[in-house]
Amino acid sequence: MENYNEITYTKEDADRFMLRLEWVLTYISTISFFALIFTASFISMPDISRVLLIIAGFVIFAVGIFYAVRIEQIAGYYECQNCHNRYIPKYSSVFFAMHIGRTRYMKCPKCDEKSWNKKVLTK
Repeated sequence: MENYNEITYTKEDADRFMLRLEWVLTYISTISFFALIFTASFISMPDISRVLLIIAGFVIFAVGIFYAVRIEQIAGYYECQNCHNRYIPKYSSVFFAMHIGRTRYMKCPKCDEKSWNKKVLTK
């Protein structure tokens, strides 16, 4: 029983670390995006350089957001507000769901009802 509690706390700590890493990744990709866009907008340079900076900004932003959503999907669980089932949804469900912070409007796989599902760390 003691090993189970230790494993649970280790998983919670790893999930907590991953969710912090998600914020860092999001901030870095967003700041890089804006820095490249503003550089392309306000500094005199050839048009091809401008286009390449804008494309690089969008690629960095898209890859960063893709991995940030992936981290949010696999770290911890989502809890249904109707039946209180805790589950890990598919990536597409997390990516396309409306959200406020880490609370997402998704369909629960157990009760098949849509509700605002909160991110929790424990099962």
